[in-house]
Formats: sequence, structure tokens, C-alpha cells
Amino acid sequence: MEKIASFAGALYMLAALQFVVCIAVAASQYGPPAYDPVTITISDLQAVHCGTFQGAYVCSPLHVLANISVAALGILIAAGSFLLRPLLPGGRRKDVAVWLLVIAGLAAFANAFTPEDVTPTGDLVTAIIAFLGANFGLVQIGMAMSKEPKWRGYGLFGQALGMVGIAALILDGFGLGTVAGTGTIEWLIVAPILIWAPATGFGLILGKLPTRKSFV
Repeated sequence: MEKIASFAGALYMLAALQFVVCIAVAASQYGPPAYDPVTITISDLQAVHCGTFQGAYVCSPLHVLANISVAALGILIAAGSFLLRPLLPGGRRKDVAVWLLVIAGLAAFANAFTPEDVTPTGDLVTAIIAFLGANFGLVQIGMAMSKEPKWRGYGLFGQALGMVGIAALILDGFGLGTVAGTGTIEWLIVAPILIWAPATGFGLILGKLPTRKSFV
């Protein structure tokens, strides 16, 4: 169990770390115009061609790196979540949470192959599935962990992150995301899993987070 927990933790940590680093590198070479996290989305960094898209000029020379990073994020989250499943106590909520995270990871992987300027519908569908799966997964797994007094704080942490992502999704769905900026709102949707994954991974590696035997 300890080895599986450590491996799952390493996958989670690697998922977030490589994504942040690769996206930062891709963003540094974006443009012109220069990358602005408020107005430029992650999908813009993945765009294959330089040109006008949805009324704005998009140009990401390192789009290959951005897409590889998104694919890696998805696979690593899916694999880490699959390994996490047998470590947690039984229950339907736990199963739902884990499979939501796995589906989110697979959707993110698919999103890397559906750039917005090549397959806009594919980009939209895979992104929505990934966003919904990740944030609702965090809420569900947080609720499952909150049932145990020892892990209630960490469970609430996961729930809070998921709710931030869901709130951002709702705002974006009603077209209110443009107030904060399309880039800002997308980062608010993605940030919860990028925070939760390394925090959980670190805890699993150190043996500080619950596994099945912790609840016995």
C-alpha cells in the first residue's frame, strides 16, 4: 500500500509541476502580442496557427510544448487517481470521485489533440468534460474524506477548491467570465486541480494522508 501511495503521489506532483513549467515556457514565447494571463487562455497557448481566432490575434510558437504538457497532465492525473482508488475507504462517493478525476484526466489528454483553431468543437467539449470532472471530483472526494474527523480539514480543503472551480465555470457559462478576463476565469477553473494534486501527492509520499488502513 505504501509503495502504491508513494507512486500515486509522485504522479500527482509531476502532473502539476510539468504543466506549470511547460505552460510558463510556452507563455514566455507567445505572441506578439505578449502573453497576458488575464486575456489569453490556455487554449490560446495550444493554438497551432498564428492568426485571428474569435476576434483576437493568437500566436503560440511553442504550441507543441503546451499540448504535450496538457496531454501529460491528463494522463498523470488519470493514472494517479486510478491508483488512489484502492487506497481510500470503500463507498460509492469515493468511487464516483475517483472516476470523475480519471475521466477529467482522459478528457484533458484528448484536449491536447483538439486545438481550438483546428477543431473548436472538440476543444470546447474536451475542456468542459475535463473542467467538470476535475472540480466535481474534488468536491466528491473532499466530502468522502470529511466523514472522518481526522481528515475533515483536508476534505474541506478539497471541497473548497472544487467549489471555486465550479463557481468559475458557472460565471463563464453565463458570460460573466469576461469581467475578470477570459484567461483569468480559465485559470480559476484549472487552478483547483493544480493545487490539490501536488498537495495530495506530497501528503501521500510522506504518509500524511489517509489510506484504507488509516480508517480501520
